[in-house]
Amino acid sequence: MFESAALGRKCADKEYEVAMQQLRLRLFEAQRQCLTRKIPVLITIAGLNGAGRGAVANLLSEWMDGKHLHHHAFWFETDEERERPPFWRYWRQLPAAGEVGVFLGGWYGPAVRLRACRDISEEAFTSRLHRLRGLENSLAASGMAIIKLWLHLDKKTFAHRLKHRLAHQEVFHFTPYDKKTADNYEGLVEGISTAIRLTDRPEAPWTIVDAADANYRNLSVAQAIIAGMERAMRAQDAKAGRVALEKEQEHDGGSVQEGLVSSLEAIDLSRSKEPDHYRKELKKLQDEIFSLTYHAYRRGISSTLIFEGWDASGKGGAIRRVIGGADVRITQVIPISAPSDEELAHHYLWRFWRHIPRAGFITIYDRSWYGRVLVERVEKLTPREDWSRAYAEINHFEEQLTEDGNILLKFWLHISPDEQLRRFEERQQTPWKQYKITDEDWRNREKRDAYSVAADEMFLRTSTAYAPWHIIPAENKKYARLAVLRCYRDALRAALDKKPERRKDERAHNAVRPDDGRPKHKKK
Repeated sequence: MFESAALGRKCADKEYEVAMQQLRLRLFEAQRQCLTRKIPVLITIAGLNGAGRGAVANLLSEWMDGKHLHHHAFWFETDEERERPPFWRYWRQLPAAGEVGVFLGGWYGPAVRLRACRDISEEAFTSRLHRLRGLENSLAASGMAIIKLWLHLDKKTFAHRLKHRLAHQEVFHFTPYDKKTADNYEGLVEGISTAIRLTDRPEAPWTIVDAADANYRNLSVAQAIIAGMERAMRAQDAKAGRVALEKEQEHDGGSVQEGLVSSLEAIDLSRSKEPDHYRKELKKLQDEIFSLTYHAYRRGISSTLIFEGWDASGKGGAIRRVIGGADVRITQVIPISAPSDEELAHHYLWRFWRHIPRAGFITIYDRSWYGRVLVERVEKLTPREDWSRAYAEINHFEEQLTEDGNILLKFWLHISPDEQLRRFEERQQTPWKQYKITDEDWRNREKRDAYSVAADEMFLRTSTAYAPWHIIPAENKKYARLAVLRCYRDALRAALDKKPERRKDERAHNAVRPDDGRPKHKKK
């Protein structure tokens, strides 16, 4: 795979100056067009130590408009990052629309180093690569330009530069893992070969760069970035054509939905609890949850609870009872409404990635990422190809949450149309409840059949073994609240009964204070 990237090709200085002037103009223009079109650009600069990753990153700041260029080096994990899923540190740094994000090493570096040192099995390594490929496919499909660069050196040049770097450790940065893998050239090459083979796709291709000569390396990098940006612009134009065709077909009646019976109609809504029984059991459940969440906090077990359901189904009341049983110092509620301009500039999951709870903490979403396949689908706020792709994206996201030990509970509170109408009218007639009812609520009620169809497909495609849906009969608010609390209590018990497992990944090697691995200046 690397034969053509280890030929030691060179570019003379005079030739380089001429070619570089032209490429810089093209690169700046491509960046300007991405900014105008609001295309986010993600550049991953990976490669062997000594191949010039830092030098390339510095040159990008010179070649491109620095106001819209952001560099991210993922060396040591902070305490905040270590207490969340491994990809969280990357998710939250993804570039916004029109911006350029440069990931030094990116999300491939840790996985390749682990495999080179044989700290993870081939099966685990392959599994991680498939997940990375899925994430990149999702980002590219959402309109991001993805450019992945591997700066390569032949073994002799690598050894020579490594010797020089080791002799000047006061200048060059080394992490504990860098030192461990420095003498394992074959292992690193084997690891990245597998990574490139499994994750090289038309929408997110790898460019292998012969980095022995700085001039040749720089020209190759500029050409690859320009090609990546132009590829994203072509993809954006093609998608615009498909969306226009979809709208034309809908206008001609091509998307009329057949009348179907929703699976929600099979839910028994007659269950109820007597008031005396309710107060007694509510107190008992909240006391249990307070104790269990405390032990979960001590064990670093976080909780993510999401509430979906019909308007006026009692989501707010159920959330308040959950909060009443948890310590507010470790609990936050995230109300989800229309996205802000900042949120619209990112991948739609970004607004939720930001609020993932720290280890031991609790995050409750009042509405959630399922708005993509509910309101955005029904109200035609999002093209079909985007919301239909979201099911797989959501499943991947939730799988990572649960693999990291996060308790994930998904509640749908279900009420009948008649009960919803009664509650709407009650809100209109009660002064202190009038703020809860809006014209939008009435409009949504008129589209109940369409929402039922969307909800049915959502349950079918996202109720997984690791994150099943809990459909709660909410005709009686008190019954629904107790059902939610019991479900959360049981999930806490199950999580606490599990034996904690030690994660075998780069965190074990990066779990040091940041200054422990930084280069030290020699005393004179």
